Amino acid sequence: MLFWIREIVGWALVLGSVVLIWIGIRFLKDPSPPQFVEASITMFTALAVMRFGLMLVRVSTAARICLNERDR
Repeated sequence: MLFWIREIVGWALVLGSVVLIWIGIRFLKDPSPPQFVEASITMFTALAVMRFGLMLVRVSTAARICLNERDR
């Protein structure tokens, strides 16, 4: 049952990374001088968070498949 928690946390991290990407884009679209450094740091952080979230989703899916195979 722990895989459900992993999957929910993984999708929450993916959603959080989408929000971070949106924040990074807003840094670039700012009418004052665009903040390239802040946008790049935010984007790299968002990519790391998304990668970790997708890893959790992958691991939880593999755990669910293994659990179903073990029950057969």
